[in-house]
Amino acid sequence: MGELYGRSIDEALRRSGSAAQVAAVEASMRSDGPDAGTRRLRVIAGDLDIELLPDRGLDLGQVRHRGVPLAWVSPTGWPRPGAAGFGASFGGGLVTTCGLLSFGPPSVDAEGEHPQHGRFSGLSASVTRAEARADAVVVEATVVEATVLGAHVELRRRLRVPLGAGRIELRDEIVNRGSRVVEPMVLYHVNLGWPLVDAGTVLRSPADRVEPRDAAAEAGLDGWAEFPEQVADYPEQVFRHELPSDRRVSAEVIAASGLGIRISFDTTVLPAMFQWRVAQDDGLVLGVEPATAPTIRGRAAAREAGLLRALAPGASWELGLDIDVIRNRSET
Repeated sequence: MGELYGRSIDEALRRSGSAAQVAAVEASMRSDGPDAGTRRLRVIAGDLDIELLPDRGLDLGQVRHRGVPLAWVSPTGWPRPGAAGFGASFGGGLVTTCGLLSFGPPSVDAEGEHPQHGRFSGLSASVTRAEARADAVVVEATVVEATVLGAHVELRRRLRVPLGAGRIELRDEIVNRGSRVVEPMVLYHVNLGWPLVDAGTVLRSPADRVEPRDAAAEAGLDGWAEFPEQVADYPEQVFRHELPSDRRVSAEVIAASGLGIRISFDTTVLPAMFQWRVAQDDGLVLGVEPATAPTIRGRAAAREAGLLRALAPGASWELGLDIDVIRNRSET
């Protein structure tokens, strides 16, 4: 078991008076602004302070480690689901889940029309558990994506934050609740921002090869691993990282200060990873995006390339991420 503030977990809990000072889940409702009426869960787990978004599929909003923000949050914030299109409602946050039937640009196929990055982040979760224990804070929820007489997919999400570890464990089970085969697509859009992301911040990738999505990315291919200096206008760049198969891998984002993030996942179920970056005066963002299919061009493109995996009625997939904070040695 780890430590909190130089003491064992047990001793830290005893010394704290109310244990909620070091381990708690606090529920609230936004009262004004574009996200009025939406729920929040605040997870306090030692050094980590985590904002959870139940009305965004229990995705992760801002996450702070010892008070330092790690995630990139866009100017739109998180308005009520369905209130605006993707470009006016993509709030970023540490994890935005894209899916469950499509990610990438809007597309149309046998399952119907799919908006940019799918419908998941517009779906409200049913929170089934929110508990602070002596070893970890645990939150669980269920999210359903369904259409009348069409696909019926259920995601069961479990978020565990061990005390003293600086780690977030995100586990998802996707279940086909319908009567016919479906082909889920999932991408975890991990969004990192300033001060973690700045000129000179390094991405350490497990990739065997890195490829640009388009001409804008081609222009930055030689320097994909190091975040560039910001400029007034920086066209977004997306790179595809070709990963080794059937193994546990990690990608790390490390700032000059030594603060960093490690994102670990299994390429058996998440065989692809994309990198998204923008370095301009009104925002620095680096996205690290593990995914179930090695294309970022939408569901129709994935189907045409034979990249969709069938999920039989009643069957399920298990996938997820571990996100660890890497600390400067002088701070540990």
